[in-house]
Amino acid sequence: MSTNDTSQTTEDVVAAYHRLRSAEASRQARVRSATGLGDNELKVLRLLLSEGESGHAVMPSEISRHLGVSSASTTALLDRLERAGSLERVSHPTDRRSILVAPTAAAEAALADALGEHERALHDAAARLDASGRRAVVEFLESVAAEAEPATATRG
Repeated sequence: MSTNDTSQTTEDVVAAYHRLRSAEASRQARVRSATGLGDNELKVLRLLLSEGESGHAVMPSEISRHLGVSSASTTALLDRLERAGSLERVSHPTDRRSILVAPTAAAEAALADALGEHERALHDAAARLDASGRRAVVEFLESVAAEAEPATATRG
């Protein structure tokens, strides 16, 4: 199949999606290896970085909901990340009973090193699409994500 071929079939789309998933799994394994972090640890740090970029401070309860794990599991995970120097717990500025969780500068740098090239390539690929192509990709990925979410939510 040529990249100039405009007659891709449904099977071509599904095959490309499976190639993407396989490549993403390989990339995730390389990131885990490069950072020494597990999947949930990476999910926590990505959440903290994403929320931090939008100015939102994250509480441990939000991490529990994001990961779908108990507060005890979240505490153990945060303890590991804190011992490793990847995050810090800070007092909530207005609620003395609450704490917030933030990534350390070292964790931010490690993730930027591990993910930066991929993020740049992803942005470059998206930038090569015209508005119609971007719209089609977003609609497709949102549809696939919506189909996957109920299956993920019901697993135990």
